[in-house]
This record gives sequence, C-alpha cells and structure tokens, in this order.
Amino acid sequence: MVKMSSLNESYLLSVIKTAAVIFRALPFGLSLWMARVVGGTGYYLLPKKRAVVYANLRIVFAGRKTPQEIRRTAKNVFINFAQSFVELFCLPKIKRLGFQHFVRLEGREHIEQALAKGKGVIFLALHSGSWELGSMVNGLCGHSYNVVANLQTREPELNDLLNEYRIIAGAKVIAAGVATREIIRALRNNEIVSLVLDQGGKDGVAVKFLGKTASMSTGAVRIGLKYGVPVCPAWIVRTSHTRHCLRIFPSLDLCAHEDMDKGLLEATRRAAQHFECLIYEHPDEYMWFYKVFKYSTESRVLILGDDKTGHARQSQAAAQILTRSLAAHGKSVEERLVPVHFKSVGAEKMFRFYAFFAQAFKFLVREEVLQFFLTTEAYHALTAYSADFIISCGSTAGSMNFFLSRCYGAKSICLLKAGLVSWDQFHLVIVPEHDRPSVSKNARLVTTKAALNLITPEYLKEQSAQLLNHYSHLKSNVRPKIGVLLGGDTKGIAFDEAQIRLLLRQLKEAAAHFNADIVLTTSRRTSPAIDDLAAKELKGFERCPLCIIANSQDIPSAVGGILGISDIVIVSGESISMVSEAVCSGKRTIVFSPAGDYPNGRALTKYDHFVLGLNEGGFLLACAVKDLSTAIHSVMRNKLTFKALNDRAAVQSAIEEII
Repeated sequence: MVKMSSLNESYLLSVIKTAAVIFRALPFGLSLWMARVVGGTGYYLLPKKRAVVYANLRIVFAGRKTPQEIRRTAKNVFINFAQSFVELFCLPKIKRLGFQHFVRLEGREHIEQALAKGKGVIFLALHSGSWELGSMVNGLCGHSYNVVANLQTREPELNDLLNEYRIIAGAKVIAAGVATREIIRALRNNEIVSLVLDQGGKDGVAVKFLGKTASMSTGAVRIGLKYGVPVCPAWIVRTSHTRHCLRIFPSLDLCAHEDMDKGLLEATRRAAQHFECLIYEHPDEYMWFYKVFKYSTESRVLILGDDKTGHARQSQAAAQILTRSLAAHGKSVEERLVPVHFKSVGAEKMFRFYAFFAQAFKFLVREEVLQFFLTTEAYHALTAYSADFIISCGSTAGSMNFFLSRCYGAKSICLLKAGLVSWDQFHLVIVPEHDRPSVSKNARLVTTKAALNLITPEYLKEQSAQLLNHYSHLKSNVRPKIGVLLGGDTKGIAFDEAQIRLLLRQLKEAAAHFNADIVLTTSRRTSPAIDDLAAKELKGFERCPLCIIANSQDIPSAVGGILGISDIVIVSGESISMVSEAVCSGKRTIVFSPAGDYPNGRALTKYDHFVLGLNEGGFLLACAVKDLSTAIHSVMRNKLTFKALNDRAAVQSAIEEII
C-alpha cells in the first residue's frame, strides 16, 4: 500500500513539473509576469510567512524606513522569490536562448586572478536574488562550476529535479553528504565552488550582520584559511524585468591568525560586513523567509510604560528576571523603556477596542494605524525600534503589547490584566493571586502571591548604600530602625487625616519605648495635607533622622534604601506595589489601612483582599491604625513568625519556557 506522504510527494512533484513545462512554453516575459502575480498573491495568502518577512525587515530597517515602506519591501520579497523559482524552471530554455541574454557577468578579471593561483576559487554568496542562475557561470566564463546541493528532506524526489536543472545550466552538483571531500577535490582541480555565508544555524558563528548578531556558516572561510583558497564574494541582482547582473568581487583578505578560532571569527565578520551594504541597497532581493536572527547572541527588550510608577517597577522586575535568564543562555540584552502616550483619553479607549477586534481580524494589525491613536513622539519611538521581547503592565500598555508583538514578531510578557485583550494572546502572563485570574487552557499563566518587584538582596544592598551616602548622618546611627512607607489616596481608598495623626503619635511612642529611630518616606500620591502633617510631626523629632517628602524631594533610593536599613517596616495598605516590596524585602512587615479597620462596616477593596490574603498566609501582619502600637510591640519582641515570600523562582521558570 502506498503511504500518504509518498502520494503527497508525488502529487507535489507532478504539479511542479507541469508548472515548469507551462512556464517554459510561454514567452519568458509572460512567465515572469505570471510569477509576479503569484508572488503578490502569496504575500496576502501566506500570513505566517508574511509575518516572518516583515519581522525580519523591521529588525533591520526600523528607524530607516516607515512601516509602509517596510510593508512594500516585504511584498516585493514575495514577488522576487516567485520570479526566481520561475527562472529556475526555465533554465533549460535560458540555456537554449543563450545565457548572455539574461545574465551580465561583472568581475571576470577577479575570477581569472583567483584561478591563476592554481588553488581554485570559492564564490561566497547569500540566499539572495535568483541565486540558482549562478549555475550559468560555466557558460559565462568557461570555467568548471560546482554547487553544493542542500537536501530537501521532506521531498527527496524534488532534489533530483532541482539538480537536473542545475546540471542543464552547466553546474556540477556536490551532494551535501560528501560535500567537504568533493569541495577539496574540485578546488585542487582549480575549479569554482559556490558556498553560502548565511543560515549558519546552530553550528555557525555569531557575527554582527545588519545591526544585530546572526549565525553565519564558516565553511567557505575555514577552507580559505586552511588551504589558501581565494574566497570571492558573489552577488546576483535583478537589473530589469528579465535581466540580472552577476557581480564577482575581489577575493577577501583572509589573514592567518595564531588563534584559528579568532581568525575564523574575524574573517567571517568581514565577509558579513561586505554583504551588508548590498542588502541595504537591494533589500527586496534577500530571502527573508527564515528567521535570520534566530541564533543571535543579542536580545532586545522593550518595556512599555504608562506613567504609573508601580507598573513600571513591576515591568522592570520582569525585565530583570528575563535579562538574567537570557544571560544564562549566553545572550547580551539591550533594554529600552518607551512610554505609551495617546493623543487623548478617547484615543486610548478607541485603541483598546481596536486591539480587541484585531485579535480576530489579523489584517488590522498594521503599525501605521498607530499614528491615529498615539502622539507623534510615541508613534515614532515605537515604530523606530524592534524588540525580541515586549513587557507591559496594566491594561493600557497591555493592549499595545499585544499589538506590537504581532508587528515585531516578538515574544510578549504581560503583567496584570490587558484590557479587552485575552490572556491567551500573550506568550506569558504574570498576575497576582488577588486578581483572582480565571483559568484559560490556552494561556501560559503564572500567578504570584505579591506584585512582581525589583527587591533582591543585591538591590537592597545597593539602594541602602546610595541612601546612606546621601544622608551620611545615618551611617553612625546604630539604633534599631522602624521604616515607614506612606502612600496616598487611590481608587476606593481615601487617607483620613485623623487616622494618620494617630499613626504618627503611636510611631513616636514606639520609637521612644524601644529606643529606635523612625525613617519615613511619603509617595508621589501623598496629598499635600498628609505631607504637611508628616513633616510637622516628624521633622525635628529627635528619633526621626530621616523624613522624606517625595513631592518635594527626589530621592530615587528612598523606598529601597529604607527597606534595606530598617529592622521592621510599616506600610500603608492602599499600595500593592509598596506592600509587595516590603514583604519581599524579608523584613518583618506591618500593614495598616489608612481609612480605618479592614473588615469593619465597609466593602472590601481589592487592596484589602490583597493585604488580608498575605496576612492569612503569614507573610505580614495586617492591623487597623488604632492597633498599630500593639502590633509594633508584638513584632519588636519577636512574638510573631513571618514567612519569606519569593515569587521570582516561579516567574523565572515560566520565562525559561518561552525563551
């Protein structure tokens, strides 16, 4: 019984042979016109291939070309590729009509100079233009030409057909399995051998290519260095509808190096650099259909900001974990934060709905539409950059993350809910338990006890040092320290001045009782009234050596430094970010409700649920302001045991899965 795969293979081969006969029977110009139609149609009918081509072009040309120009180039890539295939099918016809009518050879003198050494010559090429027309070299210059045939493992019978065309054009075919031995034999016979530089895969070396490292094949350069064989870059480019120019350049200067690996790397780098200017000049000739930078040693991380400090710190924490994971894989990281600024509140809302519909209708995902929603500065900043990973926190940035990750071909990491965009549209979603995430079988979801943050032992040490350098009088102060992080009004919670006055009085009493110091910072959200109250009560108080009013003092190390130098920490419960940072610092943490008791007679907010959940888990102590004195006494006397909280391990494990 014939296997289904064999039937499919035979069917495909029959279709290709039939198409080849038809194209050869038609006038050559008409065949190429049909190829252009097929290529242009394929651009629209092959969305996955189109996305790969567009993403590759963005990496190289973002900032050099507009999104519209990149899209036109991508379409031309499809068209040129289709024409190259038709020209391959027409090789027998081209030979009959005369190679010189279709390909002009430039640089013949470089071929003769190289062959005069008697060691053969290697043509170093890229997968660009109608590279199969290189098989005509024999007929154009009269020298034996060898091409290494890559096996089509899925359609082995197709190999025979392709090799048949190459042989008709005058080339000798070297099978990949015996390539090295046959290549050396051909070179010793003073023949030409064509090898490609790009698509080095796992076995290649990473060198700078078009602005980013990419894997390059070292076969040609390695043979050139070892045997002294001239290596001449070769490039074929379409000059008109039916004609091409095959350019042979002078041989590369392959200088021997004591360290073979260093010499190989340097020679490969120079070879890649040679082709860069040609690709910049003719971008639609290059074959962008594979992931050019798949094996790059560089990664670019884009953080989308929404002007919310808490969201920014969560995104930065995810980026920090991602960076460490990438570094463990041998990759360097370039990180960029770009604020997402919309023209208006209405434009932001409209974009959320647009992103919602773009989930189902992929054709809506086009970078150029962003100019209708974003400010000019934000639009140019986002379209001029290309990232491998995009990180966002919150609904506003989350919708943009979904949209841009489709444009960039990037992997998306979303923290918290992303507006109307479903979680299964992201490569990874990180969400705290208090958001009560619904389970989606298609989403890669990791839940955390607290909000992700930057707090690590190294971070606390660094921030403490910066704070102590800024306030040198704290260095000689050895008394125990009560750290206080005081927030401000937020949705559903308003600070009560009477409660804060009671809080400050109890803090002063506890400091005197335990011979301790108070180190306090307010936040940008703290109201002027609470700022004034804190300054009036604590500045000048002998046991408060540090009182930072954030709205009038810009001290970046305030929160991290206070967490680092404090023995216990007291935090207002309306800030999920500050509470999370305090708990993750490893310090004994007390959280109070700035508006009164947690469960007493009012509906619980999401902030209350968050704090009470951590309280039940033993990670902190939640209390009302009136009970703060009792709570401080219990903690200072070590009557309570606190659990350590570390969400980073789970997040890192999830990130490892998507790298």
